[in-house]
Amino acid sequence: MSDNNTYGKNMKLFTSYWGEKDTFKLMPINNNCPFSEVIYDPASTLLVVISNIGKQQFQNVPRLDNDGNSLKAKKPKMNGKPYQEQRVMMETLTEYYVTTVEEQEDFIKDFAVNAESFDYNKFLRNIDTEPAIEGMADLKKGITDKHGTALTSV
Repeated sequence: MSDNNTYGKNMKLFTSYWGEKDTFKLMPINNNCPFSEVIYDPASTLLVVISNIGKQQFQNVPRLDNDGNSLKAKKPKMNGKPYQEQRVMMETLTEYYVTTVEEQEDFIKDFAVNAESFDYNKFLRNIDTEPAIEGMADLKKGITDKHGTALTSV
């Protein structure tokens, strides 16, 4: 565990799924944990870290009728959604994306109480050297920022 981790090991690894793929997640085991959830996405090979830090940002949400049902769009939308949307300012949790296998392993070792006994390595995949998951051939581009620039590291 790195000397800079003042929070200690306060998350627990467990087996889960993401979409139709098996994966692992981490959950907080005490109130000192700075993260609400950590998810390994096997398709993109990202370790998605969701913090407890809230931030205000605009989100598109469905426009609802008086009964709480989505209002159907009059014509097909560019984003493929069949319902009307509206932009709403809301509080969301800050997310971080850990991209390299080495940094992912360091994060797990720093925060997971069961890092020694849980076989998380069976899920980790190096996107540069290992074959893509079936149906996910173009993921080597990874995620991009709001300008379309590829993010390579966190």
